[in-house]
Amino acid sequence: MPAAAPRPAAGSRAGDWRLQAALAGAGILIGSYDLGAISVAFAPLEVRWHLTNAVVATLGTATLVGMLVGSLVTGLLADRLGRRALVIADVILFVLSAAAGASAGDFAVLTIARLATGVAVGMDFAVVFPFVVETAPALKRGRALAWIMWAANFGTLLAYGAGGLLLHELPVNGWRAAVALGGLLALPLLLLRGRVGEPAAWRTARLERTGSILRAVASRARRRRLSAFTLTTFCYQVGDQGLGLVLPLMLVTVLGASASSGAVDAAVVKAITIPASTLTVIFIERLGRRRLQFYGFLGRALAFLALGLLLIAVAHLSALLVGGLLAVGYFFGAAGPDKTTVIVPAEAFPSEIRGTSQGISQAGGRLGGIVGVSAYGVLAQLAGPGAGMILFGAAALIGAGLTLLPGRGAFGGRSMLAR
Repeated sequence: MPAAAPRPAAGSRAGDWRLQAALAGAGILIGSYDLGAISVAFAPLEVRWHLTNAVVATLGTATLVGMLVGSLVTGLLADRLGRRALVIADVILFVLSAAAGASAGDFAVLTIARLATGVAVGMDFAVVFPFVVETAPALKRGRALAWIMWAANFGTLLAYGAGGLLLHELPVNGWRAAVALGGLLALPLLLLRGRVGEPAAWRTARLERTGSILRAVASRARRRRLSAFTLTTFCYQVGDQGLGLVLPLMLVTVLGASASSGAVDAAVVKAITIPASTLTVIFIERLGRRRLQFYGFLGRALAFLALGLLLIAVAHLSALLVGGLLAVGYFFGAAGPDKTTVIVPAEAFPSEIRGTSQGISQAGGRLGGIVGVSAYGVLAQLAGPGAGMILFGAAALIGAGLTLLPGRGAFGGRSMLAR
């Protein structure tokens, strides 16, 4: 990790870093809501617009493609132009794309709106974490970043919970209300983010030319380390965003529930991420990033692989068993790689290339999500949901193995438990 302490944001008091970090980090909560909101719409859209499961799943893919593009482009722009303008621009796009999605009259318009929403979410993940690293004091930034990811869990929970309620009360247009709510949540943030300052650390280290930034990122040592970060992020998001985008629909399929019940059941399962994330906030500096990431990947892999095998071997599983194994997998993910794969890349690189490096790492995650949601759709169609769960478990197992790599791995060093 870099040793130099980041300076407070320009134009803000040294003690004001918490407000700066909260205003920046609030977009991650809204982005998490937006990702969950569209998954709630999958089941009703199949019926209302007479679409197949595979076609509806392309909404999730479009969102992730937008996130990939948003992460890559914004990361570079954040290093070239600064952080502040981009944290304001992405919330504007949140509002506009939510309005377009909620009012979409056909599948094509909704897909384009979700692509734009994905760009906004990808922008936020690429710029917020470098901003917080450069704003918070060095000894507190790990916990500050973990708090932001802790809050993101409430975004997904809100999407599933509110979506289930809205679908129950408004069977025809409840999904529209769920999508629109994301834009409404972003409106106050649009006003408040004007108080965000430009980090002084970026001003001091800024490289004037795009080519200089890319050459700095492409140095051999940095390229090797960034590749390791990107691969672990890819593995985690295969099973996190991949499963997150299909979870309500999967529960409808496996448990025979209604669309509204599937969304509520998904919220119940995801609720376990709150205590898991709280433990991460408490222990991230005591246990270290690598230890949390390895055991998180391993626990997630075992739970998802077990569920996948049971779904294939047993015709009917109890809701308690299905929900329990999903909850265990989500617990371990939220207690480890859900946080570390986002936090560590932002901490590991200097300010002049921090945004670009974070953007590339997060783009790897979005590619993982695309692979996860697309492969799940194919596997579930051919062999049932159990095959999809085995895919998610296998990706987590590979992530655990990558975390152990010595020397050339993301964390470096010889000990698997090194920070």
